[in-house]
Amino acid sequence: MLIHNQKNIVQYYSISEKNFVDPKRKISKSLLSPKSYSAFLENETRLPTHLNAYQPVLPDIYPIPARTKWSFENGKFLKIKKNIKLASNYNSQSCLKNADRLIKILQGKVAIEISGGLDSSIMIGIFQKLGYEPLLIGTVSQLYKFRTERHIQHTIAKNFKNVILYESTSRQFTNLLDTPDHFLPNYASLHHSVCAETVRILEEEGVKYVLQGTAFDCMLVEGVDGNPNEMPWPVLEGDWLHDYVFAPKGLAYIDVAALNPVRQTLLSLRNGQKQDIQKWWARKFFADLIPSELSQYAFKANFGPLWWDGLLSSADQITRIMELAWQVTSLPVFKRFQMKSLFDNMNHGTGSARIRSVSIR
Repeated sequence: MLIHNQKNIVQYYSISEKNFVDPKRKISKSLLSPKSYSAFLENETRLPTHLNAYQPVLPDIYPIPARTKWSFENGKFLKIKKNIKLASNYNSQSCLKNADRLIKILQGKVAIEISGGLDSSIMIGIFQKLGYEPLLIGTVSQLYKFRTERHIQHTIAKNFKNVILYESTSRQFTNLLDTPDHFLPNYASLHHSVCAETVRILEEEGVKYVLQGTAFDCMLVEGVDGNPNEMPWPVLEGDWLHDYVFAPKGLAYIDVAALNPVRQTLLSLRNGQKQDIQKWWARKFFADLIPSELSQYAFKANFGPLWWDGLLSSADQITRIMELAWQVTSLPVFKRFQMKSLFDNMNHGTGSARIRSVSIR
């Protein structure tokens, strides 16, 4: 059996029906069982990157990543793809040339998220070095924990004409009842309200492509030892914001480092490097493209206060969703739910999968 997802969004394939299906139309009370809930928790705990590791929440239904082709035989999936081959002659100039070729493919206005972190700053620095003027867009937090990001955002913004920085009034868990309908709870859905405001601004600006750097966390951190095709990225269903927030508005939310040419470049440059949690290789390699604060120091903001405030401000909505989940599914986990359990899980770092489940629709 060949399964080919030619679309730019994740599609769900039914092995038994041998066709793509809308999983929301397959949901029934009898199928939302303790077994299906356990499968969901297992997937969230391990974040599988391959279909063979995925536990179907509904029988025989699997998420097929965008623009991928698979064979299915004897109960196993095999991804049909062009393998990434490492090159030994890559340097900073070849990195820029490859980036220039990719940028020229884009037909329309481009925006880059300006977060004040390393990954987005590298992308912005490359655009600037090549003479491009993208729109920079990002949210600014006045919390003390984000003072460094805020400083870097303003440092970079001084060098560009088109910059939109706005105060984010939306936190994680905001407007949960307005979350776009989707099959399974997903961490990214907790940010839909913030991204919806970004989409509104981008529509006004006539932007088509939005570049973000989630996959840099893998490409610049994991050790590279000659076999780039074993790199654990991307995770299945990892493009939620693109699929449910940006794509319906005609925008493309592009995870730059997940693109094969970018992956090949970065992994070729880092071949032989060990795990680098603070991304020191990247800070030195791209030092002339990023602010000195990013090339000389490594830091990480504390997002805990945003999660905490988001939970507090959305307690009524979360409780309402859990009450509905109990009525529909009769699963004991929803009957026993208390907001205090979420705060306890956050304090002890044990409840990420359960926190995600509050976005169930």
